[in-house]
Amino acid sequence: MTVNLPTVVVIGYNRPKSLGRLLRSLSKAHYPAGNVRLVISLDKSDTLEPLQAARDFDWPYGEKRVIAREQRMGLRQHVLSCGDLTEEYGDIVVLEDDLFVSPHFYEYSVRAAAFYADEPKVAGISLYSQQFNQTANLPFTPIDNGDSHVHFMQLAASWGQIWSRRNWQGFRTWLQEQGTDVSAIEGIPGDIRSWPESSWLKLHNAYIISQDLYFVYPYRSLTTNFGDPGQHFYVASSRFQVAIQQQRIDYRFARLQESLAVYDAFCELSPASIKRLNGKLAHLDFTVNLYGCKDCRNGLQLTRTTKPGLHSFSLSMKPMELSVLHDVEGEGIALIEAAQVDEASLSAPRTQYDTYRFFYKFPSLPVICFGFLERLQLMLKGAKP
Repeated sequence: MTVNLPTVVVIGYNRPKSLGRLLRSLSKAHYPAGNVRLVISLDKSDTLEPLQAARDFDWPYGEKRVIAREQRMGLRQHVLSCGDLTEEYGDIVVLEDDLFVSPHFYEYSVRAAAFYADEPKVAGISLYSQQFNQTANLPFTPIDNGDSHVHFMQLAASWGQIWSRRNWQGFRTWLQEQGTDVSAIEGIPGDIRSWPESSWLKLHNAYIISQDLYFVYPYRSLTTNFGDPGQHFYVASSRFQVAIQQQRIDYRFARLQESLAVYDAFCELSPASIKRLNGKLAHLDFTVNLYGCKDCRNGLQLTRTTKPGLHSFSLSMKPMELSVLHDVEGEGIALIEAAQVDEASLSAPRTQYDTYRFFYKFPSLPVICFGFLERLQLMLKGAKP
């Protein structure tokens, strides 16, 4: 049987140093025998350095193609046009220029793409391991998923992802019918909803949420993000740096319907998964809102609160849902009627303080002051026209 070799697609604009760093990491990765194609797509910019770096880059593993866009496309249209390369190449591995790959990213890509090729609920495969809940601005740790090296999230990936022709055709068809106005789509986290119109990822998230689809995410990351200054970043940030896989492993993948580690767009574990392990809750309908970012107006919700509920659990284990899965009784988490929860209390200073202390060690006063000044500088820089 002939193994389909995904095409690596690198997306760049005006960051030659970032592009060079990514290309060097690609050159050191491991590849099978055959034609491993590399496409470097560069949006038009005021500098020729990225184009020169792309043309000079030696790629001994197969065909290399450089696409130099003649007109400025902008990030959204540029990424969409690169996704359209699935029509020509089939499976593609998409990498923006501020990423860095594990030496083993390609084997993961080949095997994951083949395993999920016919999975209708999978909209794509991430190479990046999600370890931070951007909506809640707090750490995220997925629960164990048996012997699988992956879990599932209703979040589209942008820091290294695999799209098949089927994946991309589904999104493109939806986008043609839906358009770019996603304001009427329910279930989109507030931070994603507020992203600018230039964001292609906002549309892709709206697609998978509205269609009840999922992305496959690895526990061990195959990419990391340098957060270099660009269209959506004003200063470099190590916030999204994660450890990348260093040694080869024999990848094992799980089917969505068999998995316990299944998360929604808010990084909340699915109610079905919780019911599987805690029989007390099996007969109940509820919303999982442990991070407190959902707008729950009625019905039962599983959330952080000191109020007693139908069932109460200790806010003690990490990740938070483990206290519920293992029925650790106590205070801090409750299955409670939404009407009994004071939404304002979730954003109150005391609640935020307690949440911070649960996830982090409290910083010193100099660190707090420095962080405040940095945030102020970012706000001022962002306010400039």
